[in-house]
Amino acid sequence: MMKATGGSALTAALAGCSSLIGGEDGNGNGGNGGNGGQQQTDEVPDEPIQAGLQTFLEGAPAVLGLQAQYGAETAVRRINEAGGVAGREIELEVVEEAGAAIENYTRFVDEGKDVTFGPISSGSHEQLLPVIEEQGVVNVSTDGTVSTLYEGEDPQYSFRAQNHDVMEASAAARAAVADLGAENIDTYANINPDYAFGYDEREIFNAAIENLTGAEEVYSGNPALGASDMSSHVTAVANESPDVLFTSCWGGDATLLLDQGQSQGLFDEVGVSVGTVWYGSVNDLGEDDIQGNLWGGSRNYYWGSPSMEQWPPGQELYDEAQDEYGVVPTAHFMSGYAAVASWATATEKAAQLVGGYPSQEQIAATLENHGFYTPAGYHTVAPNHQTYSTAHFGRIEWDDDRGHAVLEDLEAIPPSHVSPPQGQVSLDWVNNW
Repeated sequence: MMKATGGSALTAALAGCSSLIGGEDGNGNGGNGGNGGQQQTDEVPDEPIQAGLQTFLEGAPAVLGLQAQYGAETAVRRINEAGGVAGREIELEVVEEAGAAIENYTRFVDEGKDVTFGPISSGSHEQLLPVIEEQGVVNVSTDGTVSTLYEGEDPQYSFRAQNHDVMEASAAARAAVADLGAENIDTYANINPDYAFGYDEREIFNAAIENLTGAEEVYSGNPALGASDMSSHVTAVANESPDVLFTSCWGGDATLLLDQGQSQGLFDEVGVSVGTVWYGSVNDLGEDDIQGNLWGGSRNYYWGSPSMEQWPPGQELYDEAQDEYGVVPTAHFMSGYAAVASWATATEKAAQLVGGYPSQEQIAATLENHGFYTPAGYHTVAPNHQTYSTAHFGRIEWDDDRGHAVLEDLEAIPPSHVSPPQGQVSLDWVNNW
């Protein structure tokens, strides 16, 4: 029963546990040659699993893209140390995503990759979806979080490991109301990137804040992804002095907005500023960047939740990320980690069930309704191929002892509070609040 439900050495290793589930044979192995309890058959190939990851490696988006790479590499390293998937180690190729999502995926398939991961960009993910379904090689996206991706669709081979936009945009509205009180919010403003992700997050946040407070939007700006200047948007918002500023700017754009906002006194003119992806830039933020009433989201993972004393896998991952890469692991570290972990644990489960190495169809079928552990806790993959896990939002403060920003007054939000039930359209659900 434990084997059939994924209770293997691999599951334990990915959760960061120090012991293996199912007993040891005295040599630190799971009893079947160190392959996590998988009974080897002639149907399991001898060669390593070939995997491909596309993510942003350069420029402003690399603030998040490199975290996804680090997370994926960490999961692969732990999997291989635990004996691999069905006894097979993983070899991971990482390539630059920028503007080449379809080309990258197609090349991976042509080269015979067993699985692919990524992309980061929501626009690229939307374009890639029909190609994945046509080619028939499972892809687990690290991000590409636009809420409409799977709504009205019936994907077979495409999956997403990260929480989607409705979860963080509605959490941002909740955070603003919790901080100021609904009766004190009359106006709000938006600064969001000029592509699918930014427009999706603005639409959901607007619906949520208006349904919760009745507030009116007084400004909406859309700087280009990778913009070199946001001063016009900063000035326009400061002149309106809204009660709430919402932004989904990310990566280098988030740090630029914070830098220029601080220099122009923006955050003195706003009651509360909420940024869904601000904490993703924690490694690039200095103490001067986070002055004012700033609240940030951390999607499916915040290293301090649950507390490290309560949840040792969180401490282990934090330390490993510091030692291996010199970074604070963010939600995008976890998006890379969870993408690999979801596929690996589902494939291990499928191999145990079929008694050999599973096909793409069998892996995809097992991923549906699949649950798996990571250092972020428990995740579930819904029938619509969207993964759900705890969402996080908190006030951004500087921690002198750690030497980096942290989230105080953190709210860890279950998916049912910030995401619609299966089959409902996200925007329709929010508008019914």
